[in-house]
Amino acid sequence: MRRRDFLTASALAATALPFASTLSQLFAAENGAKKILLFSRSQGFEHSPIKFDENGDCLAAKKLGALAKELGYELVSTKDGAVFDGDLSQYAAFVFYTSGNLDQEGGDGQNPISAEGMKNFFKAVREGVGFLGFHSATDTFRLGTGYKVDPYYEQTEYVRLLGGEFIVHGEQQEATVEIHDESFPSLAARKPSYRWHEEWYANKNFAPDMHVLASVQTADMKKEGHNKCYDRPAFPCIWARKEKEGVVLYCAFGHNDSFWNDGQSDDLLSDLLKAAVGQIQISTEPNLKRCCPQADMLQNSWIKGLVNTSD
Repeated sequence: MRRRDFLTASALAATALPFASTLSQLFAAENGAKKILLFSRSQGFEHSPIKFDENGDCLAAKKLGALAKELGYELVSTKDGAVFDGDLSQYAAFVFYTSGNLDQEGGDGQNPISAEGMKNFFKAVREGVGFLGFHSATDTFRLGTGYKVDPYYEQTEYVRLLGGEFIVHGEQQEATVEIHDESFPSLAARKPSYRWHEEWYANKNFAPDMHVLASVQTADMKKEGHNKCYDRPAFPCIWARKEKEGVVLYCAFGHNDSFWNDGQSDDLLSDLLKAAVGQIQISTEPNLKRCCPQADMLQNSWIKGLVNTSD
């Protein structure tokens, strides 16, 4: 496609519908940003799917690398925070499967992200680099205030960007995932709901401007003992939102190795990558109030009757 035709088509697409793909992403793709960065540093708990083997590889990287290649992208996998001090213009999207405070020492012993690197990261996303977080991405840069919904401007900059924060989790169990958006063919094929076994993160501090693609229904989940964290209304488990020019996505799945190697979720993983690089156009119109109106109503033995702050 000639550049003039490309720019005309891109402008029309950007103004016609409230899609998540942006001109910045399209320009990046045209100018050669054909890499996807998988960042998997664990300053906190390190999950099995992102543990490096003797060759510096991991399950998540193998799966995402294969899917990225099908989309025409090269996956770069690292735990080294120094990557954010380098040239970020080569990346069309960042994928985080992380935990803890990534700008601090500890955990897996890899280099933390520098203060300048953090600035570079936020700047890149806000200028159009896609962001996709998996599972413990919500257990990253969190305040750790437990069962308290924090005012928006008290949340960390990262949590505000991602749109949610981890509190705790109970035992792994099967739950119903309700589909709220059919933009992803993988989700449309599973509508209106399906059952999924996962280590469900009981998240909070949901961004009021998020677009919920799917939610976990808590009505029939186990709620005894440590599972008391699920004694609450339904809450989002797959979502998208805009961060200025960038699209931000989160998927709560991925704790178990099977998610990455049994093939059952390859279609969902591919759709998430496509949305992150702008190949799938999805709405980011806020729908949290409609889909999960009591998402921040944390009903448990520690705190009850919490005012819903997600509207």
